[in-house]
Amino acid sequence: MNIEQLKHMVEIDKTGSLKEAANNLHITLPALSQSIKNLEKELNIMIFHRSRRGSI
Repeated sequence: MNIEQLKHMVEIDKTGSLKEAANNLHITLPALSQSIKNLEKELNIMIFHRSRRGSI
């Protein structure tokens, strides 16, 4: 886990959207998604439930 992953997680929680969070963080959507996937794999938990309606 690193500070960038924590920032990503907080921004997704605030916006409820991976796309909006990526825009706010000035990174690509695939980079943000990969960052969260790596964190979930490292911690062996699902952090966000992703759907077409957003991320919870």
